[in-house]
Parts: sequence; C-alpha cells; structure tokens
Amino acid sequence: MDLVKSLYFAVFFFSVIVFVDLIIKFKRPLLLKACFTTLVISIGVTSFIYSQNAHPIEFFFYIILMKALVASAFLNIFSILYFPKFQPLVISLSIALIGFTLFSLYYNFTFNPAYLSQLRGQTLVIVRDEGLNVPFILKFIRFILILSFFATMIYFLYMMIAKFNLNNIYFAKIKRWSVFITILSVSIMILYLPIPIFKNNDQIGHFISIYIYLYIMLLVFYRPNFLNRSALRISLGESFNKETDFAISELDFINEFYTKLYFTNNEASLEHLAKILKIGSNDLYKFVYYKYSMTFSDLVNKNRVDYFIDIIHNPKYLNYTIDALAKEVGFSSRQHLYKPFKKFHGGNPSDIVDAVISK
Repeated sequence: MDLVKSLYFAVFFFSVIVFVDLIIKFKRPLLLKACFTTLVISIGVTSFIYSQNAHPIEFFFYIILMKALVASAFLNIFSILYFPKFQPLVISLSIALIGFTLFSLYYNFTFNPAYLSQLRGQTLVIVRDEGLNVPFILKFIRFILILSFFATMIYFLYMMIAKFNLNNIYFAKIKRWSVFITILSVSIMILYLPIPIFKNNDQIGHFISIYIYLYIMLLVFYRPNFLNRSALRISLGESFNKETDFAISELDFINEFYTKLYFTNNEASLEHLAKILKIGSNDLYKFVYYKYSMTFSDLVNKNRVDYFIDIIHNPKYLNYTIDALAKEVGFSSRQHLYKPFKKFHGGNPSDIVDAVISK
C-alpha cells in the first residue's frame, strides 16, 4: 500500500502544478475554465486523501462526491468543446448526478447506520448498493443516471470519431488531443464497468484510479494552446469546413480593415465592422478565425501594434509621446498598448521608441 499512497501523492502534487498552470494561462471561456479547475481540484483532493490513508473510511463521503464532480466536469468539457448544443442537457445531467449522490449519501447515513463501514474505497461516480437494503426507487434512479451518463458519453465518442475525417479548421487544431480524449473515454467505460475483478479488488481499483487521474492531468496540462485564450467552439461542424463559402469576400474585408485602417478606430468591434460590411457578426467571426487563425480582438490588436512599429519610423511622429502614438494606432491609452505589444512584438514600447530616436 505504500506504493499506492506514493502514487496518489504524486498525482496530488501534479494536480497542484496543473491547477496553477490553469489559473495563470487559461483566460476564457470562464465556464470551460471552471470545468477544468473543478476536474483538477476534485482529482487533487481525492488523491491527497488516498495518499494519507489507502482506506480512509471517514472521508468516503468526500471521495464519492469528488468522483461525481470529476464525472460531471469531464462530461461538461466534452460538451463545451465539441457539442455545445447539448450543453443544457449535460448541465441538467450533471446537476442530477451530483444531487443524487448527495441525497443517496444522506439517506444511507441517516437510515443505514452500517453504511459507512461497508462502503468500498473504489465506489465510483454514484453510490452503489454495496449489499445494503437500498430502496428500489434509489436503485432505479441510480440506474437511469448511470445509463444516461454512459449513453451520452458513447454518443459523444461516436460523433467525435465521425468528425476525425472532417476538414474542420478548429477540429484540426485539436485532433491529436481529441484522439487521447477518445482513448481516455474508452478506458473509463471499460475499466469502470462492474467487472468483478475490478469491483472487488481494492488494489486493482486503486491502480485503475491512479491511471485515470494521471491521464486526465496530462490531458489538461498538455491542452492545445489556443484553448487558453479562445472561446471558440470546435464543434461547429460543416459550417467551418475549409470549403465554406463566406458571406463576405476577402477583398471587401481587406479594403475596409486594412486599406481604410479600420483597426485604428478606437471603437473597433466585431459587431461594428459587421454592420459596415453588411453581414452578420457570426459570419465575420468565422471569416476572421478561418483566414487569420485568431479572434477579431487579437487581429485588431496585432495590427495596431504593427502599425505602431511603422509610424514611429515616420518623421511625422517623431515628437509624439508614447501615449499619443498609442491613441494614433487605436488604443485608448499607453497602458492599453503594453499588453498587446508584449504579446505580438515582445519587450517594451518605450525601448523601441528610444532605439529609433537614438539612430
């Protein structure tokens, strides 16, 4: 058991690293960030408890709840990234899953005094019967929830596999990661099925949990970089294929955005430019990400930074302050210039201005 406890502690330590990485690097969407952090925290808490005691009877309540949170967070991440249309269903299923776990624990603690001592360390997702005389209604609800959970997971897997051959610009960026998620999902469904050798052998059950937890931590830690800064969904299907006919011609966009220097407009926004181009903001959103592989906001800021670099070499702007230069390229102040400048150029604006002046 010392090996088991050591492995759990290693998973806990790694979960702390992954949690810090998420907090620092992940920007949006907030719901996806919340799901990732819930997943990491739940695994971290469970691993820490097991690292201190391989049979923590007094903490089984927290362990079972954490596993319900892991299952819910994992399914929600699936939904947010790949199947946003199913998000209301998945959220409802998650609430039911966690709610039933809490209620079934409360019921058994209240009406089955021997319940705690008969729980097994590898009770998974939803409280099992464990040989106790649990009312039929609880067994029935448990069966429906488990069936719904696995049915949703299987459907998601089927749809993901079907997407592997799509020439989807978002899915292409995440395809390798998606393959590993598919492998993980299949592993969970196989290893967590009620196979007697897994169900009745705590040692094997612990190694299965450690494998699953470590796999999840690695997936979160090595997530595609663009997920850290983009709220874009991967699953928008055929509308994002490379063969898509956009509602706007590239020449019209170039004329308005570049020739007329739209990006220097202090009020520049996706909705505003869409009105000028007389197209839907969603169509413009797709066009920009497909053509430039970045969000509209990033495209605007990148071109403002590039324009800043251009005009400081122009004698006309020789006596301009950095604040005036920032406003000239579209930023409301020099403070709003610094972060995009560091992101798209590196260094400090004042350094490059001083270098140009000193020549």
